[in-house]
Amino acid sequence: MKSNKLISICGYMYHLHRRNFKIYFKPAEIPYSDALCLNSIHWLGHATTVINLNDKIIVTDPVIRKNIGQMKRLIKPSLDLTEIHIDYILISHGHMDHLDIRSLKRLNKDAIIITPPQYKRIIKWAGFTNIITLKHNELFQDEFIKVKALEAKHDGNRYNYGKFSPSNAYLISSEDKKVFFPGDTAYTESFNNVEADVALMPVGCYMPLEFQEMHCSPTQAYEMFKMSKCKTMIPIHYKTFILAQDIDMNTTQTLQSFNDPAVKIVEVGQTFKL
Repeated sequence: MKSNKLISICGYMYHLHRRNFKIYFKPAEIPYSDALCLNSIHWLGHATTVINLNDKIIVTDPVIRKNIGQMKRLIKPSLDLTEIHIDYILISHGHMDHLDIRSLKRLNKDAIIITPPQYKRIIKWAGFTNIITLKHNELFQDEFIKVKALEAKHDGNRYNYGKFSPSNAYLISSEDKKVFFPGDTAYTESFNNVEADVALMPVGCYMPLEFQEMHCSPTQAYEMFKMSKCKTMIPIHYKTFILAQDIDMNTTQTLQSFNDPAVKIVEVGQTFKL
């Protein structure tokens, strides 16, 4: 059994690096360049979104570098986050495509950064001092926004070994708008009662099938959205890096096949008005 698992891992790594090598020397695509606007969501790429709620800027899982290890970015970041004053940063878990220390070091250090407790030390090392740690079902609130941490079905252990490391999903609320950011998650019924204007559902990194122990396919993401009380689904967590064996074009075709006007397929660099 162990030898079969080792063979499977080696095969996955071979195909992953082969696909990444093919694009390594190609220039990254140029994204859309929609401006930020009041009460909107801008998809910067992968799990990084820039959310404007009543002119407060919230950034999810900021990754703005051109590569993560050997994984080259397919498309350039659509905004220069170093030129934007960020009010809040949300970190869902410790994987390097979500918690990138080099990216964090480039951002303004007076931002309030919200994270699972186990990453406080590494974020502090990145230069941040206003760090809020939330466990599942805990709430951060100030005069501008509320952020509630929910349980994502995902082991966020930074180095993929050792003790299970819980991952956060977040429900972000202002006076009259709500945005749901699940981070990374496998299929779960934990979000059935989540109510929001927009759900930023992850739809990539689901093949081979073993990956669905911690990630959801586009169909599973859609099923979770339909079971929730969210009004609109925006697919994210794809079209930016090659991290698994799923193909972005196939993912897009699956999303289109739902033929549901509540599913808004935005491109990297586009802004969705809430």
